[in-house]
Amino acid sequence: MRHLRIFAAVLLVIMTTASFAEVNTLFFMKYLPYKHYMNPAFQSTCETFVELPGISTISAEANLGVLSINDVLRYKDGQMVTTLHPSFNGTERDVVYNKLRNTNVIHEELGVSVFGFGFRVKKKGYLSINMSIREDATGYVPKDLFSLALYGTRDSISNYYNLKNTKASANAYIDLNGAYSHRINDKWSVGGRLHLLFGLANANASFSDLSISAEGRQWRALGHGVVNTSVPAMQVKTDSEGKITGFEFPSQFQDYIKSYKLSMGAAIDLGGVYKPIKDLSISLSIKDAGFMVWDNVNSANGEIDFKFNGIEYHYGEKDVNYGDSILKVLQESYRYDTAKKKYVTAMNAKMYFGVEYSFLKNMMSVGLLSRTDLNAGRLQEELTLAYNIHPCYWFSMSASYSFISGGFSTLGLGLNLRLPPFNFYVVTDYMPLYYSAEGIPYRSQRVNVQAGILLTFGCDNQKTKPLFEPTF
Repeated sequence: MRHLRIFAAVLLVIMTTASFAEVNTLFFMKYLPYKHYMNPAFQSTCETFVELPGISTISAEANLGVLSINDVLRYKDGQMVTTLHPSFNGTERDVVYNKLRNTNVIHEELGVSVFGFGFRVKKKGYLSINMSIREDATGYVPKDLFSLALYGTRDSISNYYNLKNTKASANAYIDLNGAYSHRINDKWSVGGRLHLLFGLANANASFSDLSISAEGRQWRALGHGVVNTSVPAMQVKTDSEGKITGFEFPSQFQDYIKSYKLSMGAAIDLGGVYKPIKDLSISLSIKDAGFMVWDNVNSANGEIDFKFNGIEYHYGEKDVNYGDSILKVLQESYRYDTAKKKYVTAMNAKMYFGVEYSFLKNMMSVGLLSRTDLNAGRLQEELTLAYNIHPCYWFSMSASYSFISGGFSTLGLGLNLRLPPFNFYVVTDYMPLYYSAEGIPYRSQRVNVQAGILLTFGCDNQKTKPLFEPTF
């Protein structure tokens, strides 16, 4: 029970801090309509479904890349601390550092459905409408930045840190979308989904060049970078030279509304399904291929050439102020851009390839799903194998394993309870199997979850004889 509470707490933190974060295992859950969010060519097995506002879809995902949760958080000396805490010795820091790649990607997503519904159109078509609030954030962190954070200046004479690949972006927006699927014949189905996007807020930062060199107490930062933000009602304070000195926000919510300028974008999903034989389906789709044009713009850029007296890093003591020192470098170097030109960002597109084979009169199936995240031009792959059982119309379950992020330390699990018309579900791809003595899932690199309650009507309850009937 303690492990379950710890896992639930981790998920709660993600969901309160975290694009619809689709859970791969959902692809194989028969009586849930979410398969068509991954591939719009699929049609729900139910004649009609209705998503209830705010509770039908709550989904979240966090991906630490090559690091596990225990590399970032650990229970030491009676308290929960990060790897930067002085109680971590050099050997423990080496373990974390040696796992890192030259550039490390950290990503999280959150999605909440506001409303949605779908229904069959004649015999061969299916139409669905949805509106969701979506959020995602991605950071690209070079290995040298971790070195600076973990060790400070290890060489007392000369140190060099290449931080060129440092990037970060965050988006929040409303997604209003509609999809149509058409069954051409018994073998082929095609579908598409159009997304109309309304931007709420965005921030992104990147560097065409950035490095820090340190010789004793004399430090020098060199580079060039750009920061763009789209945040309604945010006022940037500058000095006479155009350098940023601070930010102001209104105290009244209506002031945010009055200052909002509409940021809009669009995206498209396309998919197809091929059934060479009755019980085998092969599918391919691309999702969220699109862009957003941001207004409410504040921009800053700078040629960084800044000398200072070094980062305040006190190994073995409590205070570590290297982050504040880097921010001071940027603040002294960047100048506010008064042009306020609109800018464009790309959506985090995904590609899905799935194969599923059903047997025992469609009461069981096995499936394999490939998911490729096309995140800012960097490909990230996941491969999920699932075993699914639908013993009766009121209960189904899926068990899965994700090969790339699973690390032989997590297991996917999906549960679906149907009490018509109510349909309850909870599903995750990465339920931790290993915990430290303090209850931390120390091997997990990735965590996700989706849960909710929706209404379904006219499902194919009677097409197969159930293995057992409910007793209530």
